[in-house]
Formats: sequence, C-alpha cells, structure tokens
Amino acid sequence: MSALLRQWWQSETAVRKQDSLVAQLKARGVEITQATLSRYLDPAKPQIAREDVVRGLHAIFGRPEEELTAALDLWERATTQRTARQRLRATAPQEPGPARGTSPQVPPSRSPRGLLYGVVAAVLVLVGVGTLWLITPWQRDQASGEGSPGAVRATGVVATPAASQRPAGDLAVCKGETCFGLEPNHTVCRTDAVTASVDTDPVIGVELRYSAKCRAAWAKISNTTQGDIARISDRAGRTREYTQISGRDAHTTMLPAARPQDVTACAVLAARTVCATIPAEARD
Repeated sequence: MSALLRQWWQSETAVRKQDSLVAQLKARGVEITQATLSRYLDPAKPQIAREDVVRGLHAIFGRPEEELTAALDLWERATTQRTARQRLRATAPQEPGPARGTSPQVPPSRSPRGLLYGVVAAVLVLVGVGTLWLITPWQRDQASGEGSPGAVRATGVVATPAASQRPAGDLAVCKGETCFGLEPNHTVCRTDAVTASVDTDPVIGVELRYSAKCRAAWAKISNTTQGDIARISDRAGRTREYTQISGRDAHTTMLPAARPQDVTACAVLAARTVCATIPAEARD
C-alpha cells in the first residue's frame, strides 16, 4: 500500500509537499496529520493507509480509475490479513509452563492445536502472496474509453473540489470550479452531458463534451492509438490531458466552463493536432 501511494506521489510532474497534501485532504473532509501521512508514504516502514486517505489521494493526484480499484482491493486484503493476525493472537490459548524444578516434556507427536496454527499460517502466506501480486496492477495496460479513464497530467492552478471519487451508483455532485480535475463518469455531470462540438478529420474523432448542470467540460477522442493525447484547455491557459495507454478511445477529466465556447477539445497526435471546432448541431 505504501509503495503504491508513494508511486502516485512521485509520479507528479510538479512536486507536492506533504503539508500541501495534508491541506488538500483536509479540504476534502479527510482528517489526517502530516506525521501520519509520512508513515503512509514510507515503503521502508509500510503501514496500511485508511480507506478515506486512499480515495482522497487518488482524487488529488488524478490517477486512473483502475488504480483506485487496485488500491482498494489491496487495502481490503491487507486489512483482512491484519485482522486475521490480531484474532489469532487474541484467541490462541496460553501454554502452561513447566512447574518449577521439573523439565518440560516433549510431546511425542504434533498436537491438533499445532495443526490448526499451521493451517492458519498457510492461509496468511497465501493472502500475503496475493497482496504482493496486487501491487503492480496499475502498470498493466487497460483498454481505455469514456468508461475507463487513463493516466492524467494536468497543468494550471488546481481548485479544491468539494466532491471526491465515489462508488458507482453514488455519483458525486460538483459545479464550476469544484469540478476541476474530476472524472466525469464519477459525477452527476455525465447524466446531462452532450457533444457540443466535433472535428472534421475523416479518421480521428474529437468531441467536446459539456454538462450544463455542472458547468464543466471534457475532451473525448476516438480511433486513436497508444501515445495519442486528449487535451482540453480554457482561455486562462488551464488544461487537462490524458495520454492514451491502449484501446481506441479515451477522455480527459473536467475543466470548469460557463459555456462550451470557453474551452477547446483537441487530439494531439504524433504528426498533427486535431481539434473540435464545428458545433455538433451544424454537423447534423
């Protein structure tokens, strides 16, 4: 768990200090001290981070959705393993020591209690192996699309969102600046989203997706390949980007926008850039 959180932290293009992370977590309603965060980010002395801290850091760093799934799976397994160890220590009967002046007797064969401890130890080993296997799932290529966001790189001033990543069926609510950097599929913004403008390229598809309810927008690209970039930018120079890992389409996280005309959606390819400049209704 500590290795994953530290990997999120160190992969940032602009280094964030721990006191800044603590402030952003508290702004999201996560109570934590800098000393506790330091322990969570120290792989040399691994400590299981709280679930709300994991969700908060995932949202702050703008990591892909599959990394949150992997992190929560890792958190659940590690917590289960810790609980099993605690229960084992709490329920294990104490062996009476030999009486003073007598020598301890060696049992002739393994007792049923010893067999029980052996089985429990084997189960803990298997859980530990599964935990190690889960450390690297975020490095696996996943097909990306509007339902599977990929790695995001953002530039500009980041506003503090009031909403955070939430399970499917419990969509976060945001509006304007509080939508900055949020994954649209995790918010109510997806419920009224429309395609505001498109490109004219015969192969590559670029869409400017806009939610009037949230006053926010994002860029969606299609028929693209690994290494292509989806980018949305506003007139103030702020951008959100997604670099395609695999699959044929992808989208960015959101930028605040009072109207669709205030932002531009583009696909940045190896040899050219294609932008959505034609209003969707004009194309129809």
